Amino acid sequence: MNTGLKNEVETLFRGLVGQMAWGAKVGWGSFVTVEFGPKRLQNHHYHGDWHLWLYQCDWSLKSATHEMANSESKRGVMQTAIDNLNGREFLKISFDRQHMVTRFVFRGDLCLACQPYGDSEPNEEAWMLFMPNKQVASLVPRGLKCEPARLNGERTVSPR
Repeated sequence: MNTGLKNEVETLFRGLVGQMAWGAKVGWGSFVTVEFGPKRLQNHHYHGDWHLWLYQCDWSLKSATHEMANSESKRGVMQTAIDNLNGREFLKISFDRQHMVTRFVFRGDLCLACQPYGDSEPNEEAWMLFMPNKQVASLVPRGLKCEPARLNGERTVSPR
């Protein structure tokens, strides 16, 4: 098993461990964004130092006992479920390289899991992590890519 990508993805999120999620919401379609760290005004919107954007992927949010919602749920169900992430401590991430599944675990036995769409193009991002160092890391079907997070360009913090 190739552990290189698994280690890269899991290492990328170490800075989030112990931080509280806020601003979790469903955006366009089934996109999900979650903020971490101090609030900062950027392009007329508040974002955290860390900004997670589930983008072109299937996702589900589960508690210890049941699935609360997934990317195919009705919009109101999605938002009600995602609201549960607000104020929750981020505990850990796990990445399954074979199935390209990323699991974000929060206090209270909440697990937000996602994986690229089955028919994803090679450069379609399943998720993007905007980081305090002004870089954005993206999971694409063929691996992980990192690049500068530009304020005025195609790679910018998600629209609200």
